[in-house]
Amino acid sequence: MLLNIFNCSPRGKRSNTRSLTEAFAEGFLGERAGASEPNEVREYFISDSGDFRRAVGAFGEPSAALIAFPIYVDAMPAIAKAFIEEISAYKGRCSATRMLFLIQTGFPEESHTRPMKAYLEKLSKRLGARCDGVVRMGGGEGARQRARGPKGGGKLFDRYRRLGRIYAATGALDEAICAKLAGPKRLPSFLAWLILPLTNFFFWDRDLKRNGAYEKRFDRPLE
Repeated sequence: MLLNIFNCSPRGKRSNTRSLTEAFAEGFLGERAGASEPNEVREYFISDSGDFRRAVGAFGEPSAALIAFPIYVDAMPAIAKAFIEEISAYKGRCSATRMLFLIQTGFPEESHTRPMKAYLEKLSKRLGARCDGVVRMGGGEGARQRARGPKGGGKLFDRYRRLGRIYAATGALDEAICAKLAGPKRLPSFLAWLILPLTNFFFWDRDLKRNGAYEKRFDRPLE
């Protein structure tokens, strides 16, 4: 089976999304290692203009098409939308394409990815392609750093490898694994008060200081 991965993260090869697709691909490739017709994976980075054009052409191939991207405040990146608009030209002509999706967000609750799941399922239907499912993940910020850790990402990346293996073997996503990745419906209030300040301190505040914008973080330029 050919798996085409369309990585629609603006960060491209340095993205959290890539660390997740790599683990999925590792499991996918390992499922039939040594078979007469082994599985194949090709990954396209939509943030690269050359890859963008190649990816649009590759989408029409008989394959499993995994479209992956982060969600920023409940919305997809512009390049993900641009790619979707381009592949809309295949409407009614992609019956040999099996679509699946991987979406992740920095927010831990699954409510932030739920509306996008419904949109992507409808997208597949409108294109006339089979939808094999949507992998949703909360708390995805920092996944790339975890993947480079001494334990190779631990349970998180083991789950993605298992997802890939199961998908290669059955053509379906494991619902139990997907449910664990999606995250809780709502964080307990005491955890929200603890996690948000820590997230700001270790991620957003650091980036603001690096770019000389920390002192302007409470500015309201439109008022």
